[in-house]
Amino acid sequence: MSVLSSWQNVAPQPLWLIDPDKLPLERYEAAAEAYLAAGGRWALVGGSFLAQADLQAWCSEARKRSPLSLVLFPGSPLQLTPAVDAVLFLFLASGRNPHYLIGAHVEAAPHLYRWQMEVIPTTYILVGSPADLRTVHYITQTLPIPLDKPELVQATALAGLFLGQRVVYLDAGSGASRGPSLEAVAAVRAVTQAPLLVGGGITRPEEAYPLFAQGATFVVIGTAAEKNLFSRSAWEEFFALCSS
Repeated sequence: MSVLSSWQNVAPQPLWLIDPDKLPLERYEAAAEAYLAAGGRWALVGGSFLAQADLQAWCSEARKRSPLSLVLFPGSPLQLTPAVDAVLFLFLASGRNPHYLIGAHVEAAPHLYRWQMEVIPTTYILVGSPADLRTVHYITQTLPIPLDKPELVQATALAGLFLGQRVVYLDAGSGASRGPSLEAVAAVRAVTQAPLLVGGGITRPEEAYPLFAQGATFVVIGTAAEKNLFSRSAWEEFFALCSS
């Protein structure tokens, strides 16, 4: 079964986001085992900016060390690799930089076609405060949709879905001081049953629970798991929320 087909029927759960620059391969196997043992099935891998890791080599070796399914979350076409199970084909709908609306996609498409990759068309929406700009905003040269504008988030998600996107990803950016608002999550869920990823600024289970309650399919956990290298029990606290 494809990743997208699985996501369309999956129960809500946390989704691990791996920055290969910050997770050496020698620590990956134990970290992946903890996540798998708690109930994880997929992990996003990539980031807005990679300065050290060779993503092709990292993913190739990671697949030898763990059966965890890797889904590429690319910051640019330079991060493309066939050593993953699927790739998020990101349409940065919250911005107006043409490179992230079509330019990067043209660069990426021939490679993805040649590799016969599973491509998941994804409406990617950055939300946040101009005072809390993250790496993703700097790299993409775009501004986020303000946190207090759920109606604009909803309209942006609808536009992406009407253009044929299959997944919506609301992101405040890695290490953000606040994640996407509950109102924004609820507004998007009110107009679609598509898989909904919500990430940025989520560090504790009590922050994830309200997002699941408002309709998030996946709550993306990156920086928190990266800093503390979550154990199985730490992941289980997040998974327990989904069945409560």
